[in-house]
Amino acid sequence: MPALIEGDGRVREPARDVPVAFETDVLVVGGGIAGVMAAIAAGRSGARPLLVERFGSLGGTGTAAMMNLFYVPYEASTGLIRELFDRLIRRGGAVPGEFVVYDPELYKVTALEMLSEAGARVLLHTLLSDVIMDGPTLRGVVVESKSGRQAILSRVTIDASGDADVAARAGAPHVKGREQDGKMRPMTLIFRMGGVDVPRLVQYVRDHPDDFSPDPLQCMLDLEHSMIRVFGFFKLVEQAKARGELWDGCYYFRVESVLPERGVLTVNATRVYGVDGTRVEDLSRAEIETRHQMVQLAQFARTRIPGFERAFILDSANTIGVRETRRIRGGYLVTEDDILAGRHYDDAVAVDANQQNPRQQGGHSPDGKEGGPEDREAREMIARMFVYEIPYRALVPQEIDGLLVAGRCISVDHHADVYTRNQGCAMATGIAAGVAAAHAARAVGAARAVDVGAVQATLRALGMDLDLLRRLGPSPATLEGVR
Repeated sequence: MPALIEGDGRVREPARDVPVAFETDVLVVGGGIAGVMAAIAAGRSGARPLLVERFGSLGGTGTAAMMNLFYVPYEASTGLIRELFDRLIRRGGAVPGEFVVYDPELYKVTALEMLSEAGARVLLHTLLSDVIMDGPTLRGVVVESKSGRQAILSRVTIDASGDADVAARAGAPHVKGREQDGKMRPMTLIFRMGGVDVPRLVQYVRDHPDDFSPDPLQCMLDLEHSMIRVFGFFKLVEQAKARGELWDGCYYFRVESVLPERGVLTVNATRVYGVDGTRVEDLSRAEIETRHQMVQLAQFARTRIPGFERAFILDSANTIGVRETRRIRGGYLVTEDDILAGRHYDDAVAVDANQQNPRQQGGHSPDGKEGGPEDREAREMIARMFVYEIPYRALVPQEIDGLLVAGRCISVDHHADVYTRNQGCAMATGIAAGVAAAHAARAVGAARAVDVGAVQATLRALGMDLDLLRRLGPSPATLEGVR
């Protein structure tokens, strides 16, 4: 029966039966890097995983949103993470270094190969619609696709949606954005430009060091190893704004992931504030506004930056990049104090290493003016390396059984999210959730009561280094001691 218009401003859907299309040990919702790693880890741990993804390819932010670099030093990668990197490197699809730049198309194929080898099924073009509950226990989800409305039953579900979509629908406690006011980090549309004379651009940056971030990870000019990253052009941007060529909230131009031999680079400089990635109206507004910003930035680069004179917009991301929305409240809430102190947990199941400026409101603050004259982090500071652990309790939502989370929706506060929302932590927590889900599936979905010691043993058997923090400390000067 069709839906009917009621007189109370609502459309009422009649009750209907939903066919069960799949049953699986471990269901992973979300095919970004956290979900991909979760499904691979679950399969290698003896479970039958099914990965559901709303787009037509895997990778999420790293492919559809064009953020094609892993914010984890190659030397700090272990286990499945190192394996992914090495596979990409062998086929000419990645460059190892302080972070790992990769070819998004080769990543899509490599991820599919690893999933297939792990025995994971993949269901693309499939959107989460609802959850299936048995009291406080999640038993599966309802999805929508070209096949219609279908149910998927699972012993354990991993929410790797980025936005805690499964957890929120299941009624798990969560927060959205900054705790005191709900504001969220800005959204960004990344785009690529071709026809760039990269050596000329690099020479200009070297000749004008006072107009760029002093952080060597924000300004990397290694043509030989294809490691080019530029954050600045502060004076040129202000001059362009004075001429009305750029919008008022623009304070810098940023280039990332350059492929010098092709003259192709990505531009990460569009910004929209005051938007909520769980509201379709806000997502639509952000897509529209950033595409107008993209045109302005491309014209600015062509007319004002040496090396861009013959450049053109090659393509833009398929989806807006969303940095922050919901985060669950789990059995433990990780804070920035925990990260800076190098807190160790008996139930640690993930370890990440990345570069950040501590105690800053940066990390794409919800308040705007990123890269502006008052943004000391962008204009003066040099990031430090931090190594930190994530406890298993941060992956387990309160009040709901049969559910784990991975990626940027784990149980952390807004300030810790600066560190944990990036792809390194997403990979590590995805692997941890996948292994834990496989163990829990064998115990009929007892994710909350899983034997963490057994999970840790399996993680080590997969090559994951859970002792990195104890060997190097929370803020090592180098990564010596990493295999």
